[in-house]
Amino acid sequence: MFIKSSRCHGQQETCGCANVAIVRDAVVVTDEEGNVSRFDHFEWRDFIAGAKAGEFDLPEGSPALATVPA
Repeated sequence: MFIKSSRCHGQQETCGCANVAIVRDAVVVTDEEGNVSRFDHFEWRDFIAGAKAGEFDLPEGSPALATVPA
């Protein structure tokens, strides 16, 4: 079962959000264009840790920050 990102705020399929399914031997991520990425659980754990640590944050002053809902 896929879970839509909580950042989508109930928008339609054109929101650019990811869908994630955690299954027995992998984590599967899809986007609205039908692209699929597959990660093992160790890769996913490391990605989540990096995201929580701010590793993927936009730099201060990025114009994209003005469009991201709080």
